[in-house]
Amino acid sequence: MQAPSRPLAPGLLGQALQDVALARNAVFKPERAGLSKQMLRHLLILLGSMLKQAHRLGWLLAVPPIDKPSVRVNGQDFSYLRSSEEVQRFLRAAHDDSVDAYTRFATAVYTGLRQGELAALSWQCVDLDRRIITVDRSFDGPTNAGDVRYVPILDVLLPILRAWRLRCPGGLLFPNTKGLMHRSKDRIFCERFHKVLDAAGFKRPEQGRQSHYIRFHDLRHTFASHWMMAGGDLFKLQKILGHKSTELTLRYAHLSPAAFMGDLGRFDGLGPGGGAEVLPMERGGRVAG
Repeated sequence: MQAPSRPLAPGLLGQALQDVALARNAVFKPERAGLSKQMLRHLLILLGSMLKQAHRLGWLLAVPPIDKPSVRVNGQDFSYLRSSEEVQRFLRAAHDDSVDAYTRFATAVYTGLRQGELAALSWQCVDLDRRIITVDRSFDGPTNAGDVRYVPILDVLLPILRAWRLRCPGGLLFPNTKGLMHRSKDRIFCERFHKVLDAAGFKRPEQGRQSHYIRFHDLRHTFASHWMMAGGDLFKLQKILGHKSTELTLRYAHLSPAAFMGDLGRFDGLGPGGGAEVLPMERGGRVAG
């Protein structure tokens, strides 16, 4: 099994496919060391994808139900570059490292593309005239959901990509040294990222599992967070990120500086009207009289 599916092995090895039932109970125990609810949910989503593929191949008559734990989604469950100063400091360090690192990380920050989507991105999917990036592939094939989505090329990114097109006119935007696609196991992809973080002076956490200030995937959170902080539309963000439901996108909603400004007068028509005064209140909040 590949690395991401190793945690599935203890509960699945030796079982017939048709015997895999309520996966959370039959395969996993929530109290297993090192498995948070979030990790458990990710693994069960992976298991569900594997079983769906088995069903498409005719190995299963039906896909068994997957009982996934609910995970509270809020604005505190992700890391990101929190200010424009942090984004600028990170990108300056990337520029000092190499043009390749600068372009790669700037594209991640300004599009929200995942690491695998950046690795698989080809110039035929980048329309600099229409300013649209078509995202349909990742490391090993189609994107997670198998869908195609369209990401706008923002003003700040357009000249960066135009300059990079002249330097790297081949098939892929960010090939490895052999001109081929980076693979998910290529350590150099993230080693360069960690090197840039260190050069930018981002302090490593003193405790916890995360070894650096942010992970590569947190550049996606950086894009989404700053989109909302700049007054961007939440539902457009959902389409750009490719979220199937608004639940995941809503974690960024609280970052909008004007999240509720347009709603403050929404009940004006339900007021007393006709110049009526507000009813006087007694202490304790009761209506006087």
